[in-house]
Amino acid sequence: MKKETIGLIQIIVASILFGFIPILVRFGSNVNVQSLSFFRVLIAALSILIFYSFINKINLLKLKKERWKLVLFGAIHGFIILGYFLSIQFLSIVSSVLLLYSASIWIVIFSNLILKEKITKMTLFSLILAFIGVIFVLSPANFFIKESLIGSIAGIVAAIGFGLVYVLSKTFKTYDKVSLTFWQNTIAIPFLLPLVLIDIPKFTYTDILIVIFLGVFCTAVPFILVFKGFEKVRAQKGGVVILLDIIFPIIFALLIFKEIPSIEAAIGGILIIVASYLVSSQ
Repeated sequence: MKKETIGLIQIIVASILFGFIPILVRFGSNVNVQSLSFFRVLIAALSILIFYSFINKINLLKLKKERWKLVLFGAIHGFIILGYFLSIQFLSIVSSVLLLYSASIWIVIFSNLILKEKITKMTLFSLILAFIGVIFVLSPANFFIKESLIGSIAGIVAAIGFGLVYVLSKTFKTYDKVSLTFWQNTIAIPFLLPLVLIDIPKFTYTDILIVIFLGVFCTAVPFILVFKGFEKVRAQKGGVVILLDIIFPIIFALLIFKEIPSIEAAIGGILIIVASYLVSSQ
């Protein structure tokens, strides 16, 4: 099998695993979202630590330089997860996923502010397209309903954080991608822990399985697969394939929860996906 084909398979498998996140959050709805967020990062960090210990490459994980930036990186990561899980709790899975992946808007903005990347005409067009898509997804008619407002704000904040973390990840000089994944999850732990102590959950066996699956198979494994996959394929092609991260959860929500996207969400989703494609294919 060709090296690039293996890379594409790794990225697609990662997208499928990421697609299960909102499904598992729904199934674990009797556990508060702050606990799901906390145990997701805790188990993900432990999984990567065990994996690297097993293959004797633990030296990659040493905390070296850029520590304060890494602390910011990890803290934002923790609150991205919390915001995303909150949006899943209050909105449809379709709307939550589309809001999160409207991060392409913020990636462009933060890339310009932090990395000083120029905004081309095509990028600006994509930005406007994605912004219009977000307006459709938010459904202005229902936006100010309490539950919808909480979910929408949480989803937008998660998208802003996602965009910032993505851009920050490009500024690190010392750490490889897997080490960054380990540290962002490890550093998120103390930031989320106080929220767990406010309302300590009671776990059933099903809940325990859900948080283990979230941490291992929906975080640690897919992140490693994505990084390994991108090593084998062209960034452009990989960037387009990773858009399946949006498609799979919508399909799973339709099959499992019978969630049918509204016309507004469908239009908004198409606009966001097209905008993301245009940005990633440049």
